[in-house]
Parts: sequence; structure tokens; C-alpha cells
Amino acid sequence: MTHDTWTAHEIRRAFIDFFVARAHTEVPSAPLVPRGDPTLLFTSAGMVQFKELYLHPLNLPYTRAASVQKCLRAGDLESVGKTLRHHTFFEMLGNFSFGDYFKREAIEWAWEFVIHRLHLPQDKLSVSVFEDDDEAFGIWNGEIRVPASRIVRLGRRDNFWGPVGKTGICGPCSEIYYDSGPERGCGKPGCTTGCDCDRYIEFWNLVFPQFFLDENGTYRPLEKPGIDTGLGLERLAMILQGVEDNFHTDLFHPVVEALLDMFPEGMRISHEDRMGINMVADHARALTFTVAEGIYPSNEGRGYLVRRLLRRALTKFYSYGIAEPFLYRLVDVVVNTMKIDYPELEERRDDVAAIVRGEEESFFRTLEDGKARFVSIVREAGEANAAVIDGERAFLLHDTYGFPLELTKTLAAAEGLTVDEDGFEAAMEEQRRRAHEGSSFAGEGQEMISMNVLAEGESSRFVGYERLGGEAIVRSWRLIERSSLGDVEWSDPEGYALELILDETPFYATSGGQVADGGWIEIAGRRLRIMDVFKRGGEIVHLVESPWREEDVRHKLTNNQGVRLQVEDERRLAVARNHTATHLLHAALREIVGRHVAQAGSLVGGERLRFDFNHYQGVEHDALRRIEDRVNGWIRDCLEVRTESMNYQDAVDAGVIALFGEKYGKEVRVVRIGDVSAELCGGTHLSNTGQIGLFLIASEGGVAAGVRRIEALTGTGAIANVRELADRNEELAAILKVSRGETNARARALVAELDELRRELKRAESGEAAQELDRIISSAVPVDGILVAYGRLTVKDIGALRNQADVFRGKVKTGIAVLSAELNEKLQFVIAVSDDLVETRGIGADALVRELGPVVGGGGGGKKHLAQLGTRDLGGERKVFEVLPGIVKKIISR
Repeated sequence: MTHDTWTAHEIRRAFIDFFVARAHTEVPSAPLVPRGDPTLLFTSAGMVQFKELYLHPLNLPYTRAASVQKCLRAGDLESVGKTLRHHTFFEMLGNFSFGDYFKREAIEWAWEFVIHRLHLPQDKLSVSVFEDDDEAFGIWNGEIRVPASRIVRLGRRDNFWGPVGKTGICGPCSEIYYDSGPERGCGKPGCTTGCDCDRYIEFWNLVFPQFFLDENGTYRPLEKPGIDTGLGLERLAMILQGVEDNFHTDLFHPVVEALLDMFPEGMRISHEDRMGINMVADHARALTFTVAEGIYPSNEGRGYLVRRLLRRALTKFYSYGIAEPFLYRLVDVVVNTMKIDYPELEERRDDVAAIVRGEEESFFRTLEDGKARFVSIVREAGEANAAVIDGERAFLLHDTYGFPLELTKTLAAAEGLTVDEDGFEAAMEEQRRRAHEGSSFAGEGQEMISMNVLAEGESSRFVGYERLGGEAIVRSWRLIERSSLGDVEWSDPEGYALELILDETPFYATSGGQVADGGWIEIAGRRLRIMDVFKRGGEIVHLVESPWREEDVRHKLTNNQGVRLQVEDERRLAVARNHTATHLLHAALREIVGRHVAQAGSLVGGERLRFDFNHYQGVEHDALRRIEDRVNGWIRDCLEVRTESMNYQDAVDAGVIALFGEKYGKEVRVVRIGDVSAELCGGTHLSNTGQIGLFLIASEGGVAAGVRRIEALTGTGAIANVRELADRNEELAAILKVSRGETNARARALVAELDELRRELKRAESGEAAQELDRIISSAVPVDGILVAYGRLTVKDIGALRNQADVFRGKVKTGIAVLSAELNEKLQFVIAVSDDLVETRGIGADALVRELGPVVGGGGGGKKHLAQLGTRDLGGERKVFEVLPGIVKKIISR
């Protein structure tokens, strides 16, 4: 294979095959969200998934590994698209040793791969080593025979890795560079390997973790040093394919071409425009991969970065006049480019496109709301004779309306203003500080709870799967005032409550989204209501409505005091109906809405169930009905509900659904419903789906970005709901004076009558504007055979002004109209151009906006047949109408 025929796919396979042939285990890419590593938002390097193998090198599954890792970094977004080095999403090829081989093999194999497998010319390659690493220098120079003149010693900033904290594993590194030619260099006399310019491209970093930095600042040699290398696929593809930058490789080129196709034909693309296109192409790849993994746009954490990438891309193209969703169309291009190595993208193609489009549409809606606030901020700046929008106001646009700072800067520049970026960052940091102060961790700030211990021994063993009643022994207790317990519904808010911990209990404590059991406890012959059951640490606490004071309790609860308990069976059954139905609902959602659906929360009570799930848009009515039908079908099938204990990993490997972020032990409880559902769950369930009776969806709506909520009813609750709806329909029929079967028809007839009355009112209002438009047309002036009409209309909103512009286009075969109206303390113009002028003479309404905007200090845009211009210069109307004929003549003569 020759130097310039490599595809990205071939590079990936060549790398893996090379190292597998050298006894490395091929390890698939880890997800972009690191498993079990809360210190990282995203997987940012190939070694992330192997951290535990470096830290605990015992009983390893392998000692050599090779991978192609998906990575995401967002440390320097402003540089993305402008340089060779910066991407958000990228791929890192890597080979790793965990106490096996070390520098000699790592260096020898790296050189063998680039020279003998990739056939890179040796005279184009150079290397760097850490300034004190004589061992690496000696291998490169003495064994690999790289001339000393092409080996550069660099300092700690460039060629020493780690530790991540104050102490930890660390070591020197060595890098391989490709010389792309002096024409790509900075031209400075000292330009050589390691220079920050684009001439010497560092494409492979060999890290040698060989030390442990201790608290005393001593670098202690590791008994078994390792190897961690990272080869940038995008940079290597650029080199092998002989193109000018990463964005011309087969990884990016299809996306860039799709973006170029979105620009108006004949538009000149400047160097700055090209950098913006590169940035959007990069972000499109990142969005496709993150959303495909279920990382949805939101206002916090990982989702915040995803939303920021999407809005940066939209903002960039908004400045080019593209004010409608377009990123979703790039999903297909990215999937087609990458699916051979990431087949999961193909499975999620439609879902990802829909999620991205939904987020784009949401942003443009927010943009319209925020524009009004931006206009008022500009007006305030003008009244204060300020040339800068202060940081707090820019942050208000960001925090309330979702404006990226980049968008505020773009809009401000159009108004001749700048933005106080330092003030914006300060406001952002202040918000982070308040959020941090407002948060708390479990256990912090809580009082120490002291219980009166009656007897030692095993406690809080749950026996509620097997029985609903029985006897138990009180292990500990305490008495507290009812008034201190918030919104518990006591028979009398005055008095005391008793907290009890027992050796065993049939009462289910609130957990996993399921509410606690209700029931009673009998102490010393007296039956008391159990108001709540909850977990505190590893204990199950029963909250009892106590009739006694402390001295009475001490007397009643003697050592090894036995008590009797009884769970309210009807309530337990109602909760079980809703819990089993929740699992069926989850299964139906995944079947009908998409496999991406994952539980994001739930509340299972006796009256109803609530299920939150990850999804990007509302579930359509038809889909809700199909979900309802599917669940009710499974209910009629009377599917068996089985439970079993399994090893956690065995359960996950078998496809059992586990909740993201939930903590599980080694042994887990699996709830299976026929062949329909299998989930890890500790809740209480029915033995047969037929016991649910009936399932009805009560509502569906959004609760957060990318999170939807369904509320539903089962059993007697569903039947009561059906009866309530029937009663309402009967009442409505009486109000409308029709039979129950005719209510819909009568309601539709009344709505139709109301709509007709509204239309009549609108026709009356628009009649005046139509007369004004006829007057404007009759007084139009001819310019080189083109009828040019202009004047003010009396309308209530910009939509009505646009409607009259469309009426003009229908009435006048060859003409131009500039119609104005004063709306919301701003002068608005709508420019209309007849189709024949657009098609045969190349005259466009958007071009007229560009010519007229500077006349009144306004701005706007649109399409060739219809465009809009706005200004705060309320006296600018006369100026526009005076220059209009001359501008039309100027455009015609071009």
C-alpha cells in the first residue's frame, strides 16, 4: 500500500493488526462517558479505561492492550477549526503495557509501524525526548539510528506526564513529529521540532509511566513501569492522505462539503468563513457521537457541553443568514462516514437526527424570545452612551434565554457594540459559586441521631417478599415530637412519634422510586399506625404514631420486647400493580419510541405511577395509544412475574436493564416479566400481569431538557378514572343540550362558529391595510420598467406586514415594494420582489436590505423574494423612501 492511499478505516485496522500480532489484546473503545470515574466529564484519552490496571496491576485480564478510543475534549473551544491541533471529538490509537514491556519495545514498535507499515519517509520524521531521559535518547539514537540532529530534548512542560494530583504515577514521554515543509512554518530562526507552528506535526506520544511522586517530592521508581501511547488518527490521516489539514481528510471532508452546499450559490467563502465551517464540521461529529450515547443537551454537566457545542455551531451559521435547523442533516453524513467502524451509529441514526433537530428548533424559539431583551439592552446602552454591553447583561441573556456568549458578541457587533467578556465570566463564576454553596452531600450537616438500644443482634432484615405480617423484636427506639416531622398526616399534629428499628420487618421502606408500605404495629396489646417506613444508613426505620410519652415507652418496651406487625395488603397490592406496570411501560416505550429510552426516575405509589425517561421530544398521541394498547395486551396475556438473585455482572451481560447511576452490590435481584422485561429491581411486584387489570396513561409531558414524564393509572384507580371521564361527558352533554354521543360534534360546531367570527373581525381589520396597499401601488414610481412602491401601512404586527407584502407580489407582476410600520417602538420594513425580477434580473430583497440597512443604521435579512429590515431610527422612513429608487437603479445596472 502506497503512502497516499490510506483511508481512516485502513489506518485503524493496520494499527490494531500490527499490535495484535505482537501479543496485544484488542480492546474496544470505551464510551465517551467514563465508567466509574467521577473525576472526568468525558473520556479524553485512550488510557482512561485502563487507569485501574495501572493503579492495581494484580490479576490483570491482560498485560498488553491496543485500542482505538473515542475521545472528547472541550478545553479550548475557541481554537477549534482554526488550527491543526484542536478538535472536540477525535480518535486516539494507543498501545499499552501494564508492567510488561517498557521503553525499548515501545520505541522500536512505534518506529517499525510508521516506517515499515505506513511507509512514512524517514527524512520527514524527528523525535523529542524529556531533557533528562538519556535512556530514551540512547534507544532512539543508538538502536533506532535516528540522527542526534533530529532528536530534540524538551522540558517538563512538553515532555513529562503527570501526576494528575500532587502525588501519583508519572513519567517522561517521547513524541514523533512529521515535517510538513517550511511553507507551513512560522519562519522564525529557531523553528524546529517542538515549535508551536504547523510545520512540525506531533502525531504520536509515547508516555513512560515509571515513577511515583510521593508527598516529599521524591520520584520513586515503579517496580513495574508501564507504557501508554496516543496516536492522533486525524493528524495521521492528514499526513498519509497528503492533504493540507485535518478537515480535508476523509474523516471530515464529506461533512465540510455538506456544509458548503448550504451556502448560497456563487457566495465567496473567505478564510474566516472556512474556519467557521471547520468548527461546525467538528461540532457535528461531536454531537452525533455524544447524542448516540444518550448524552442529551441540557443545562448542566455533560449535557451542558453538548448544548453549548450545538449552539456555537448554530450561532456561527446564523451570522451567515442561516436561521433554521441544519445540523440534523449532518447526522446522516457523519454516520455514513463513520459507521464502518462504529456500527452503533447506524442503529441510532434517526433518533440522533431527531434529537438534534428538536434542540435546534428549541434554540431558535429561545432566540426569538431573547432578541426582544437584547434590543432593550442595546437601547439602554445607547441611552447611557455606552459602547460596551456589560457582563451581567450578557450573562442574563445566557442564563435566561440560552444565548451563547458568541451570539451576543455577533449581535452586539452588528449594533456597533462590544461585550464585557471578563464581566460575563465573573457572573458565570458567581453562579457556579452559589450553586456550590447551595448543594450538599449526603451526611453533611445532619445531626447525629442517638437511638435507645434494647438488644444487640441482626436488624432490619426485610422479609416482605415472603409475608405481610408476623412478629419481630425491637432492637432500638427513640421518641420525637410530631411537629418536627414536616408534612406527615397525623391524626393529631400534637404529641409524639416513635421511631423503631426491628430485627426483621415485612414493611417495604421507601426506595427505588417505590413508596413505603402502610399498616400497623401492636405494642403491649395496643395497635398503632405506622405512618412511614424509610432507610437511614443500613437500617429500616418505622415511624409510628405514639400515644405515649418517653417514660411510658421505656416501660412498654422491655428488653426483647416482641411486637406484631401487619402490612396493609390492599395498599401493597395497589403499589405492586403500579410497579409491575412501570416495568411494562418501560418495555413498551423502548419498543415503540426507541431503544434509546432509559429510565431517568420514577415514583410508584398506590394511587398512580410516574415514569421519567430520556427522550428528546413529546411522545405523539398515536404512540401513547399504541403504548397503552401494548401494556394492556401484556396484561391480558397474564404473563408470569418471576424474581431471582444473580451476580451483578452476569445479569448485565445477560441483557438485564440496570438503572444508570444506581449502585448495586455483587448479588442483585432480577425481576422478569415473561419474555417482555428483565430489570434489576428491589421493589414489590405481582405474580402475574393479569392482576394489574387495566392500564391507562393519564398524562405525558416534559420535566427537563431531554427528559419526559408519563403518569399512569392501574386497577381500581384506572376504573375510577374511566368513571370520572364518563361523568364529565354526561355533564358536558347536559350543558350543550345534546346526547352523550353528540358532544364532540356540537363542540366542534361551536368552535367553527367562533373561528368564523374571528375571521370576520380580522377581515374588517385587514380591509384598512388593503386599501392603504392599493393607494401605495397606485402612487408607485417606474424605475427602468420596474414598478417601485413604498409607503406605511397600519398593521398590528410584523406578520400582517408580511401578509401585505405577499398581497403585493400577487397583484404586481413586475415590481418592488418597501412597506413600513412602527411596531413596538421600532420601525420595521418588509421588502418584496416579484418572482420575474428574482429569476431573470437577479434582483433580491435580501440585497436591498443590505443596501438600505446602513441608511437607517438597522439590520435584517431574508430571502430573495421577501426580506425584513428593522431600525430604532423612527425617523428613518423618509430616508429609505428617498433613496429607494436610486438604489434600485444601482442594483439593476450592476
